[in-house]
Amino acid sequence: MFGRMRILIATLIAAATTAAAPTVAAKIPVQPGASPCAAAAGGRFVWVSGYTLPYLYKINPRTNKVAGKTPIGQGSCGLGYGAGSMWIEDTSSSTVSRISTTTGKRLKAIKVGLAPYDATFGYGAAWVTANSGSELERIDPAQNKVVGRWKLTGATGVVTAFDSVWAAGFDGVIRVDPETNALVATIPTPGGWTAASSDAVWVTNGKGVARIDPQTNAVVANVALPGAPYLGDPDVIDGKLWVPQIRKNSIAIIDPATNTVVKTVKAGKGPFVVTQINGEAWVPSWKGTDVWRIKP
Repeated sequence: MFGRMRILIATLIAAATTAAAPTVAAKIPVQPGASPCAAAAGGRFVWVSGYTLPYLYKINPRTNKVAGKTPIGQGSCGLGYGAGSMWIEDTSSSTVSRISTTTGKRLKAIKVGLAPYDATFGYGAAWVTANSGSELERIDPAQNKVVGRWKLTGATGVVTAFDSVWAAGFDGVIRVDPETNALVATIPTPGGWTAASSDAVWVTNGKGVARIDPQTNAVVANVALPGAPYLGDPDVIDGKLWVPQIRKNSIAIIDPATNTVVKTVKAGKGPFVVTQINGEAWVPSWKGTDVWRIKP
């Protein structure tokens, strides 16, 4: 009897583990040689930047097929949606491309600081980090030009959360009030890529990720990751932080409740950016030729 009970319990545990494991819903091929870098939703489509080939790819999420492509600048990766447009940083061209999600046409190539590394949209503006230019920049969509700059050596990742814009670089993490354009805090923890959960801002670094409390503007935890220092741009999926481990072709999943890695998920070749879209993780294979959709 007890033997059968142990078998039953083990079976139930295995079933629960299997049910909870993330699953790959689709692997969407893109143009060979494109080096798909990052994804974002806008309008009825998902848009994927090509780092090696100068195109923004439009993917129909209902068919999991590329439905079109738009010529943009060279070295594109980070992007965000707002004001009816996709805003994509073109690293090699030092521009931000503005693409209409209605027509798919490039509306403007906006000159920004040298070697932009990330872009997003929030609080009525586009935000971009200029890595070699060492600054965070604000773009006014009504003027299609940079209207604000904040110095940040080696600026890398940017995220909007908690009524603020957060950007990470060699000097640490800066926090900007988008209403007043005031620099309200500098957190002295050098960082790379950024994400925000319900009560924290997360920043990758040479050993893993640092957790910042937006109430105190202080680092309250550090989580070591085996994929460090080769970590990509994370995002929060189903309440957990998904951090791409580029050279391990995997994603480390961190539970913010315990600040521990609870799972490691296989991804495509060289995953660089994770993006939450309708509850799923979209992960382009930066070193490959496809985009993975993963259900948490």
